[in-house]
This record gives sequence, C-alpha cells and structure tokens, in this order.
Amino acid sequence: MSDGKLVLSEELKSFLLSLPDLDFELLLSSYQSSLPESFRINTLKVSHEKALELLSEEGFSFIKIPWLRDGYYVKPEGLLSHTIWYKLGLVYIQGAVSMLASELLDVSPGHKVLDLCAAPGSKATHIGQLLGGRGVIVANDVSTSRVKALASNLQRCGVLNSVITQWDGRIFGRRLRGYFDRVLLDAPCSALGIISKDWGVGRRWRERVSLTHSKLQKGLIISAYDCLKPGGYMIYATCTLHPLENEEVVMHLLNSRQDARLCRISVEGLNYSNGLMEWGNRRYHGDMAYCIRVYPYHSGSEGFFFAKLRKEVGGGEEA
Repeated sequence: MSDGKLVLSEELKSFLLSLPDLDFELLLSSYQSSLPESFRINTLKVSHEKALELLSEEGFSFIKIPWLRDGYYVKPEGLLSHTIWYKLGLVYIQGAVSMLASELLDVSPGHKVLDLCAAPGSKATHIGQLLGGRGVIVANDVSTSRVKALASNLQRCGVLNSVITQWDGRIFGRRLRGYFDRVLLDAPCSALGIISKDWGVGRRWRERVSLTHSKLQKGLIISAYDCLKPGGYMIYATCTLHPLENEEVVMHLLNSRQDARLCRISVEGLNYSNGLMEWGNRRYHGDMAYCIRVYPYHSGSEGFFFAKLRKEVGGGEEA
C-alpha cells in the first residue's frame, strides 16, 4: 500500500489488460474493496440450526452463500474469531470462493483424500468435514511452521481421521502412486486474485514471479495426478489470474499424462468466466473452457481458478 492508494506495477497493468475476458476497471475497484467475512459451519461438531442459534445469541447476523452447502457471510465483521464457538471449532472462517475447492472435489465418506499443499488447513478441515469421520485425509505441507498451524486447525475442528505429512509435494506421486480416490492441489501461487488483502503484491509483481511459480506448479500437478487411482478426481486450484499458473499448468498435465481428462465445472449461483482457450500467442486444449475463472468482481470475494480432472480407467501413462 502506498499513501493509501492502490499502486500496480507497470508489468501487472500490461498483463491484466492482455486478458481477453477481464474487465480492468471492475478489477481495480474490487482490489480496493475489503473482502466480506465468511465462515463455514463445521457439521462434524454442530448442526446448521444450532450453530446459527448460538451465533445469533452473540449478536451476529448471516446471509447464506448460495453456491455452498455450509457457507455464510457474517455481520458484524472481525469479531467471529473471538467467540468461544470459533475457538471450539464449531465454525471456521474462510473465504467464500476458497470453500468451493473442497465442494468441487465431490468427496464422499470412505474416500482416501490427499490435500497436497494443505496448510494452514482451511480446505483440509473442510474435506474432513465432508468425509464425516469415515475414510482418511492425508494433509501435507512442506513448511514446518505452517504444518503446526495445520495440525492445530485439524485438531480444533475434530478431524480425527487425518494424517499429517511434511514432504515436498513433488515426490508424492512416486511414493503413493495410484493410492487416492480424490486429490486437491491448491497450489502456491502469485496471489493476483487476493490483492485486496495485500496491495504490496500488486506493486511488487513482475512476470518472473509467475514464471517461477509455474515451474513449481507443473511439478506439483504431475505428482498430485500420479497419486490418483484410475477413475479418481482431482481439483487444481490457485488464487491467481495468470494463465502461466493456471491454463499453462493444466496443459502441461494433459500433455504429460494421456489418461488425464478435464471435467466440466458448473456452479449455480456464482458468476464466473470459463478457462481461456488462448492467450497472447498461446493456444490451449479445447476442453480448457471446462475450467472456471472467478474474478474478484464476480463474487465480491477472492479471485480463483479451478480445474477438475479425472484419471481415466485403463488409460495411458506418460505421453
């Protein structure tokens, strides 16, 4: 933040203007607006009715988020984390669009699920909730400090059927090949979808930032996919807008694994754009339109990219 004004690097302005489906002025306006506070009811510990009753007694009001099963916007903002109900894990504060990643994974009780980059645990605790105490979630992160937060959140939310690992995510595919029913890869990224949280991201961004992330993401997506059983599904998600970190990474997987198939994503009640078919001099796979790009002005919340992939039964291996 500079003198209370949003300042974007010239490289970032040029990049944003190159996106064919983006409204630049709306994006700037959304970057300068605070994100609404939202939370998820943890049905491992409490019903919707009881949670809302308890919070109403504390003076909170709610609006249901239409594209989520358990998500709500809350007023007043900034106070929910101080309540005993938050500290006991009955509710979890999480961005509205962020919650969508776990929803799209189609987790069922009994599944074996991998969250490859799990800390601090927002999506891992959500997956644990969807498992309903059956099956297992393996929650991994490479960072020692972040793993501590992950362990704390899983414990607070009562996700007992969880295993925490601390590996470089790029080696998982070799060690646990074909083991999981579902895999979530919420990849480290340049965070261009959440500049409203930190204006410094927009001021500091250079294209080399996205190039560096893209290289890491390509290694992670191959590893994540190789962990899937035939017939299994994975979600690739980022909170950034750059095709080098989104469509380009998904294309890398499709070119590397012959049995990988993109699945169409449709979210009722949420505005979004489809994945890009082309950008600059790059052309992408015809099914890339099955992915979705949620810009901050679409939802009044975070910007995200989501791709859903299936490993075909009896498909090929490496291209």
